[in-house]
Amino acid sequence: MKRFLLNKCKYIFFLLPIIGFSQNEKIAPEVKLLDANKDGIINPYEALDVLLQLQKENNKELYLKDFNAIVTGYEREQKEEFSQFFNEFDTNNDEKIQFKEATDDMRDFIIAMDANQDKAVTLTEMMNFDFASAFLASEEDINERIKGIFEEYGTSPIKLSKVKKDQLDQFSEWDKNRDGLLTKKEVYGFMKANNTPVQFTVKGDIAYMTGVITSETPATVLQLLFEHPNITTIEMITVPGSIDDVANLRASLYVHKFGLTTKLNARSSVASGGTDFFLAGKQRIVEEGARIGVHSWGGGNVAATDLPKDDPSHQKYLDYYKTVDIPLAFYWYTLEAAPANNIHQMTEDEIKKYKIRTN
Repeated sequence: MKRFLLNKCKYIFFLLPIIGFSQNEKIAPEVKLLDANKDGIINPYEALDVLLQLQKENNKELYLKDFNAIVTGYEREQKEEFSQFFNEFDTNNDEKIQFKEATDDMRDFIIAMDANQDKAVTLTEMMNFDFASAFLASEEDINERIKGIFEEYGTSPIKLSKVKKDQLDQFSEWDKNRDGLLTKKEVYGFMKANNTPVQFTVKGDIAYMTGVITSETPATVLQLLFEHPNITTIEMITVPGSIDDVANLRASLYVHKFGLTTKLNARSSVASGGTDFFLAGKQRIVEEGARIGVHSWGGGNVAATDLPKDDPSHQKYLDYYKTVDIPLAFYWYTLEAAPANNIHQMTEDEIKKYKIRTN
């Protein structure tokens, strides 16, 4: 999720070198804040994205005399958000999450957060954890999962007509050429995109997009917009979703602010946060055969469908759909279409009903 409000100060950032620092160094908090993805490197576009966020949230220009107070407030808000999430799992209130307190869905991440390997996670360990990297599977993990899938069915390719009902939507999404036969190459291509941060390949006035949306995507989009001002269209090839919803909305709003067209060709596949990104286009082209997946969102022990409609957690999505001219009914439809751990492929009637296509 992206911000806009660009001003003349933006040009300064394109003259800055990329700055690297060790996570163990004592760095001023206002400098660390510019390292949005916590990789120890400050990219000029990453810094621009952070400053645009601060400017938008404070609803005024940023002045040096106010900056320390703004940073302090931002850090406080971040800590409050993490604390709320942390307390969901710290059931015995000992200021640590023991491995046994974690749910099945979170256990692997809790283990990964344990920096000092004492079999418990503190709030500080959680705040310093790189969530983006934890969600991205390695090449070895991808190949192992593919092996398991094809061993389960005992055949290659897998006929979609033989697939279990609860797996059909997911397997159909992987079937790139829509021939009803799922090959290992097709599954690998999808899973690779689902575990690689968004990349753009520019040809003429079209930027071809593939990969999963992460905390880095807003900076990647800004770089595309400013280094390729001739771009008119983002054609999305395989964008399975996002692992940072807030960053996704911010990136999407950058695209909308610049008035770009988004396009899905006959073999495109987008889902979840990828669908939200597609909706940012001022014009939205959907060719017959494109797959558009939707589902509910969830976080920690909370699912969107557990919350009342007036809960503040819904508001950022409702504000986004209003901005990009999508009926607000679409949001409530996605929550019921499929749970967070599944996916629903939109029908042609649904695409028309919710104004997904503008052409």
